[in-house]
Amino acid sequence: MFRVAAGASVTVSGQANGFYLSGRSLVTISGFNVINTSDYGIAVNNSSQITLSNNHVSYSGQPLSGYTKYGIRLNNVSDSLVSGNVTDHNTNAGIGLVSGSTRNEVRGNQSFSNAEGYQRAAAGIYLYSAPANTIAGNITHDNEDSGINVYPGSTGCVVYNNVAYNNGDHGIDDSFAAGATIVANTVYKNVTAGINVEGNSTGATLANNISVDSGIKSPRTHSDIRVESGSTAGTTMDHDLVYLSTADTLLIWNSVSYTSLAAFQAASGQEAHGIEADPKWTSAAGGDFHLLTGSPAIDSADSGATDQPSLDVEGDARVDDPATPDTGAGPRSYDDRGAYEFQPGPLGDAAPAARISATPSSGAAPLIVTADASASSDTDSTPISAYTFDFGDGSAAVGPQAAATAGHTYAAAGTYTITVKVTDTAGLEATATATVKITAGTDAAPAATLAVTPASGQVPLGVTADASASSDRDATPIASYQFDFGDRSAPVGPQATAAASHTYSAAGTYTVTVTVTDTGGLSSTATSTVQVTAGTADAPPTAALTVTPSSGAINLAVAADGSTSTDTDATPIASYTFEFGDGSALVGPQAGAKATHTYTAAATYTVKVTVTDTAGLSSTATAQVSVVDNPPSATLKLSSTNGTAPLVISASATASDTDATPVASYTFDFGDGSAAVGPQAAANATHTYNVAGTYTITATVTDTAGLATTTKRQVKVRQ
Repeated sequence: MFRVAAGASVTVSGQANGFYLSGRSLVTISGFNVINTSDYGIAVNNSSQITLSNNHVSYSGQPLSGYTKYGIRLNNVSDSLVSGNVTDHNTNAGIGLVSGSTRNEVRGNQSFSNAEGYQRAAAGIYLYSAPANTIAGNITHDNEDSGINVYPGSTGCVVYNNVAYNNGDHGIDDSFAAGATIVANTVYKNVTAGINVEGNSTGATLANNISVDSGIKSPRTHSDIRVESGSTAGTTMDHDLVYLSTADTLLIWNSVSYTSLAAFQAASGQEAHGIEADPKWTSAAGGDFHLLTGSPAIDSADSGATDQPSLDVEGDARVDDPATPDTGAGPRSYDDRGAYEFQPGPLGDAAPAARISATPSSGAAPLIVTADASASSDTDSTPISAYTFDFGDGSAAVGPQAAATAGHTYAAAGTYTITVKVTDTAGLEATATATVKITAGTDAAPAATLAVTPASGQVPLGVTADASASSDRDATPIASYQFDFGDRSAPVGPQATAAASHTYSAAGTYTVTVTVTDTGGLSSTATSTVQVTAGTADAPPTAALTVTPSSGAINLAVAADGSTSTDTDATPIASYTFEFGDGSALVGPQAGAKATHTYTAAATYTVKVTVTDTAGLSSTATAQVSVVDNPPSATLKLSSTNGTAPLVISASATASDTDATPVASYTFDFGDGSAAVGPQAAANATHTYNVAGTYTITATVTDTAGLATTTKRQVKVRQ
């Protein structure tokens, strides 16, 4: 067991992991501050029965491709508890369960402001290939991606009593993970659909949620709740409360959008007990989603819904509000919708509940610290109006102010107590404190890194040297970069940018050196080797050509494609010229590697492409196209196929010819030695048989090119 002693503050900072477990069981890690790790803040692998509780994990990894890290990561971990932690400002998800992690409970955590920085990817809580886990009572907000992601392979997960707001994608996203239960959550003002079920996430249960103002004017998906077309099978929605303060898409079912609950109910058959109304929260803008008196969410939920909790996100029991009629369902008809249960009681005013955190909580001077009191709350009718911060080092207080955060720089070593005073509109006050430990500052040189691409090639070789992965975590950040390309050319820099380009004009092995210097004048270097070989003689391109289709009927449209042609030397392909072999004008020369053409006459044609490089060298490739004229298709109908002489027969031919040579004429031979009828434009003819016998009637259909098709029927004549 690793547990911080009562009243103590322990910070683990500046190493690969704050804690790393592998192949362990029955281990507890509790009460630590883990900050500025280069890898995962707390990493647990291939373990079971692990408890991670009441830790504060922040600033894990770096916001660079290949360097982003979760705050807390469970990899193939089972039967474990992640509870009461705060994960913020990490460069990937605050909490991640991956690679077979199962039967774990993630409960009562706060995860906010996690971001990769260069792309939208970091969630508050992230599950991937992590089935049968429970995500309950967490608060996730202001994350770069969704508040909670339940991603592929995370089947059968239960998500309840969570609060997800102001996230950069969804509040709760169930994607390619069937059998999810999403119950009694509060979701507000996320960029895209508040609760999202997509990617064949069938068999989902959605009930007793409140989802408001998500997806408004979204650049991607809209709506408070969205179930796309591949996820409706076995999925149910009921007893949810939805509302939009600005007109937009309210709900989506089977990928069809609805702007009202009534229209949604009529079309989908879902949400028979849904409510479209303002939930009457205490202060959504302030992150306080407690229900106010008169909220339509009070006493209206289904307590019999799958996995409906008996306690709310704060651990309060479900209670009956005597002032509200019970309209709910299940064994308790008075459960409230959403994560918070309205607690009826005396109308007397109470002071706010003050909360504060300091980030970072330790470090070397000068240290910039952010005090955050946004977790403070006041659930009565006199909400929080002001925050005042005292940073405990004799500096002037910050505030009173409406903002719940304040920044400060500590210049000297020491242990300082930050105090926040939270005041409500009635003048009642409460305070909370956090401790910051500042050590004497020691400046260190930057950690220089260098990558050069490409690392080899022929003369002339252009390369890019990139030192952007260099870092300096102390109070004197990186100020400049200087690049020496090792071929006696003038150095590039010193400059503020972390990359530089260069062209090598002679063969050889060169050492590229970057010197990274911080604002304190300290520097370090990193090197990388480039191998440059002598160039070979210029060669023409290698031409390649495909024509699609390669055969067909007159008026055949074809596409000629020379895009697989290549030229690997220093004079790349410059143009393509197409000759279609039917006397038509050339297409090109042009930069595009494709051209189209239509053949209007039957023949076999040779298509040729000429590929020319920037030095004027060229080569050709050919392909053949066969164009044919098809004869008509024909059928023959008779007014009768047997009868007594004299028998009058009407013959009618039905023909079609879809190419450029349409049907021109019809000829009918009645098979009794009489003269043929036609050729004629009419498609029918009449004949009388006077003598008994069996006769074959033949219709010949001819097109304008002289191609013909015959069709025959027999007729029997009796005396």
